[in-house]
Amino acid sequence: MKKTYLFVLSLLLLTTMALAQTPAGQTGDTPMKKEAPKKAKKESAPAPPAAKSDADVQKCISDKFAAAEKLKSQGFTATVTNGEATLTGTALNAGSKGAATKIAKSCGVKNVKNEITAPPVQQKPAKSEEKKSGDAAAPEHTKKKN
Repeated sequence: MKKTYLFVLSLLLLTTMALAQTPAGQTGDTPMKKEAPKKAKKESAPAPPAAKSDADVQKCISDKFAAAEKLKSQGFTATVTNGEATLTGTALNAGSKGAATKIAKSCGVKNVKNEITAPPVQQKPAKSEEKKSGDAAAPEHTKKKN
């Protein structure tokens, strides 16, 4: 019994001592705080990147079209004049047209004129139209048998 009592007492004492220690560099009279890392002073604002020529931007766009697995087979073309990209071609879907615009913007153009044609997006009929049509629109296994 005495051994158990001494064991618990010594464990409590060790725990108290471990929690009472202060981290290096702090005095015992201040509470422990995590200090936020000091931010380095900015000496000067970074210089803006040099403006790319129209030819550089056009090459960037063409290279990215060729590297994009889903776009390279669609044969999009880009011409850049005064920082404005004009995209032409025929897309398989509206998503490809949007991806082409995003690629052009990522190459640093000021404006994108997207003349790529894409098939219209098919929309699902509204729920109110489904209700009006009744059983005709319901799948065969859900129709009630008479």
